Amino acid sequence: MTDRDEKPTYTLRTNESEYEHSDLSIAGFADYLNRFSPDYWDFMILEPSKPIKGSTFIQVGAPDERTGFKMTLEIGIFNPNKIEMYRYYTDNKAEVLHILADYFENQEIPDYKRWKDVSDEMN
Repeated sequence: MTDRDEKPTYTLRTNESEYEHSDLSIAGFADYLNRFSPDYWDFMILEPSKPIKGSTFIQVGAPDERTGFKMTLEIGIFNPNKIEMYRYYTDNKAEVLHILADYFENQEIPDYKRWKDVSDEMN
């Protein structure tokens, strides 16, 4: 296995703490998502040690009144010319967990080209 084929390690940051790869699991992601509350600013940011098909992070924000009580997913894409970020809203926790699981276990990214391009907010 070459360095290029090696799976990345991940860090998870939340509004409460930071977790290293050895502490991460899909069950843990599900537990944290289930604790999301519209009454409290919750988020989770999953960052790989090396880009996943160009992605440097994926994050989930808790539902709130501003988002119509939907969770906010955002993905960052490395581009040497500018920071790219795409946003998607959903109230489907199973979909969010599936996206996180694909990113974490399979090094797959969602079809973010269907998401809203919010790169202008970053540049």
